[in-house]
Amino acid sequence: MKKLLFILTVISFVSFTSCNSSKSAAASDLASETMDYAGMKDLFTNSPEIQGKVQDQLLNNTALRNKATSYLKDNPESAAKVGEFIEANPGAAKGKLMQYVLDNPELTKKAMDWVSSNPDILKKALKLIGM
Repeated sequence: MKKLLFILTVISFVSFTSCNSSKSAAASDLASETMDYAGMKDLFTNSPEIQGKVQDQLLNNTALRNKATSYLKDNPESAAKVGEFIEANPGAAKGKLMQYVLDNPELTKKAMDWVSSNPDILKKALKLIGM
């Protein structure tokens, strides 16, 4: 009898925690879908943790990385530094270029400003990090 009661208690606990975690996931999905651009931008701008996660996505997500590197190559304020890297490292993968960008505070700021100033990119980046 004690074993049965123990097993039922464990099953109830596991069921409760799994339901609770699925509610949290659903709530965060709803937040990203219902949050307006100003709210997303405010969240992004005021959270170094979220910015760090977005930087990780800039390194790891090919589509986001390609868009960011294209922007940085075309932006007059960053094109020279990006061009120097490309010239010094012919044939380097875009991942290496993005690593260079994120190791350079000035270029990192340009990339983060690009993310925060583009509503579609910001929404995509936040979705990629589970927001």
